[in-house]
Amino acid sequence: MKNTLARGGVEFLAVLFGITISLWVEDWRQDRDIQDKILEDYINIRDEIEIDIKNIDRIIASVDKQSELLKTLIKYSNKELNFEEEKILTSLQEVTAPTFFGSLTAYKASVSSGRLNFSTEQNISNEISLLYEHFYKRLDTNSEIYDQRLQILKRDYFIDFYSLIHGKNVFNENTRSIFLSDKMENAMYWILDYVENFYTNRLSDTRIQMINTKISIDKHLKQTGN
Repeated sequence: MKNTLARGGVEFLAVLFGITISLWVEDWRQDRDIQDKILEDYINIRDEIEIDIKNIDRIIASVDKQSELLKTLIKYSNKELNFEEEKILTSLQEVTAPTFFGSLTAYKASVSSGRLNFSTEQNISNEISLLYEHFYKRLDTNSEIYDQRLQILKRDYFIDFYSLIHGKNVFNENTRSIFLSDKMENAMYWILDYVENFYTNRLSDTRIQMINTKISIDKHLKQTGN
């Protein structure tokens, strides 16, 4: 009887041990699969950030050119430069709002899958979340403000020059007076001030975080042989 019980106990323990090992192996396999997919997420996010860095560099250069363009128009408006009709009209037509909106495809895919929260490299996940949830969102808001200000400038201040820009007329006493007014000068300063004191700073801050995030991902990928 005792031998039977002993055998039964051993068999029970063996079955229990086998189940435990199987569950452990399955958990390990699932965790390994998740970590492998997280590495794929990191690679995809890194690749999109590299593209965004090139895009934001292009936008920064364009914004700088817009600042110089506005400064030149302001000089014409406040009579620091001699009135040159063709150059003024060309410059008015070239005033735009170069804005940056980041790529979100890879990040959203990782977040929607829930994998980013399971990463064993929380420092990398934190850098990624900081980039997308803070810097990108903050820059999106500032980009929308820049767009809105430009629309107001075009609608309320440049509208008087549209026929001139399209070659259907020339400056007359009225349109010349409008362009040389304090109101026009202040409207252009309104855009220039926002660009130089806010938007360029947001672009620069976001670019720095892009680089920091890319460096963190690259370092981890190198350590894992990817």
